[in-house]
Amino acid sequence: MYPYEGPISEIENVKLLLSWKDGYIASSKPQVCLLCTDLSLDLVTIQRYYHMRWNIETGYRYFKELLGFDQYQLLSFIGIGRFWAIQFLTQNFLEFQRQEWMERQSEMTLGDVVRRIREEYFGQIIVYVYQQALEKKPLFDILQQFKLSA
Repeated sequence: MYPYEGPISEIENVKLLLSWKDGYIASSKPQVCLLCTDLSLDLVTIQRYYHMRWNIETGYRYFKELLGFDQYQLLSFIGIGRFWAIQFLTQNFLEFQRQEWMERQSEMTLGDVVRRIREEYFGQIIVYVYQQALEKKPLFDILQQFKLSA
């Protein structure tokens, strides 16, 4: 960990923490670079704050990329309230599921939970299609149930 305090670009004075894995090599890029404008904070506090912030940012990423919450375009106050309620319920469901699964498995992120739920759901679809095939249901009927075409 290398701390730097001073001007950077157009910012007059900052604290900057640079970290390299396995030592510094002039051509290598830092593994971690933290910038803080609050000069009164010590290095440990800055790292603790960024650790908390990291969880928040990865949570936003899960909602945007894995769950598609970045596609919502809301104009009304009621719509925005509903959107936040859906996000809150989704976050709680995923966190509840994560805690339940972590009892039997090591560390899991919310992204791991989303991927596992999707895999299990896809597996259930495959089993359902197999059962329908065993019952000699026409493929066209099965595809219609999934709103798919052949």
